[in-house]
Parts: sequence; structure tokens; C-alpha cells
Amino acid sequence: MPPIPVTPTPTVAAPGPTDRLVAHARRRTESRMTSRVTIHRETYPDPPETDAAGFTVRSFTTIATDVPFRLASPRSTTGSRTLRVGDSEVEIATQEGHLPTWQTDLADRDLLRVTAGEHAGRWLRVVEASAADQQTARRVPVVEDQKPEVL
Repeated sequence: MPPIPVTPTPTVAAPGPTDRLVAHARRRTESRMTSRVTIHRETYPDPPETDAAGFTVRSFTTIATDVPFRLASPRSTTGSRTLRVGDSEVEIATQEGHLPTWQTDLADRDLLRVTAGEHAGRWLRVVEASAADQQTARRVPVVEDQKPEVL
């Protein structure tokens, strides 16, 4: 009877050239993020809080502060978004926000308050907070927004 072949246990490869290149590119990209943002997320308490007139009060949680940020020119894939409102379609202009890849707690509809840098004082809303492998930055489409009354 022939011997049963033994399959070796897979091992995790040591960081290779691609890993080092991505790490280097991330450091370079972060060095260009000269603005800072605070990330806010709307919360929905249960039961909802209401004001004296009976209207629901919006509330927000601060997710992160002093996060490096860069507001970039839109790419062709993020230049605009089409929204359907009732029977109508509305096209809104978007820009591209760059955050460090380590900023993983980011969700659709989060508010970014630019606290320092060229665009300090602006409020931006995250349209889609998708992430991808081996990126040098977390690039998300954002739209202009207004400061919520409760912040």
C-alpha cells in the first residue's frame, strides 16, 4: 500500500515588496492630508427624544476627532450622484474626501466637520463609506451639508 501524502500546514508569508510599497504609499498620502476633521454620526435613541413642541430631536455621537483629511477634486466615478425623490431624479455634485486607511469606523451619512486646514468650517456628509484592499487612503464621496442645529 502506498504511503498517504502529507499536506504541509500553510504558513503566512512574510511581508513582501507589495506590502512595503503600499505602506510607503500610505505614509506619503497621509502626509498630504493637511486638514483635520471630526466625524459625527446621527443616533436614534429609543424612545425618541422630543422637544417642547413634540418634534423629534436629532442627536449625534462623535466618532473620532482630529482625523487627517484631504478634500480632493472629484474623479469621474464620484463627480455626481443621482437621487430619486418621489417621481423625480435629482443629480447632486460630489467631491472626494480622503481619510487614513486606519479610520475604519466610518458609515454612510456620517458628518465630517472640517476643523483645521484650507476648508475649516465646512460640513460634509459621507455618501458612501465603502473600503477596499491595498488603498493608500480611504476615499469616499462627500457632499456639502449644513451644521446640524444640535451640534
